[in-house]
Amino acid sequence: MKSYLFKINLSLLLILVASFSFAQTSDDIKFEKTVQKFMKVDEGHRITLSYTFTYTGNLDLSIVPPKVDCSCTTVILPEGKIKANSTNTIKIKFDTNNKIGYQERGVTIQFVSDAMDSRSIDKKLVFKGVVKASKATKEAYKKNKKKK
Repeated sequence: MKSYLFKINLSLLLILVASFSFAQTSDDIKFEKTVQKFMKVDEGHRITLSYTFTYTGNLDLSIVPPKVDCSCTTVILPEGKIKANSTNTIKIKFDTNNKIGYQERGVTIQFVSDAMDSRSIDKKLVFKGVVKASKATKEAYKKNKKKK
């Protein structure tokens, strides 16, 4: 009887370990850079940053609509599913209009697969830099300062 229970427990343990070893992990998705800096730019410019990543997993993945820190940020995702053993690029566009000074924004990308049982792989992409005020913004600031 003890031998029988031991075999059942051992079998369950092996199944559990095997299920984890076949699951996709965040190590399966490697970005060349997750943080990028842009040069000092004038207010009103639109900046485009590219984040290239390699996926080395076994299952095709989808990307859930990303979470952005502000509406000034637009994310362009690869079309279709992310295929196993592929390299892809995510583009992020940042509109600097009405954004002055040091800027740091984050975008959370969530990768999912039908076979992942509602688990996901989350990656955070960050960009930062300095935006110089335009002449119009400087003049408006001076007018407001005089009114006070």
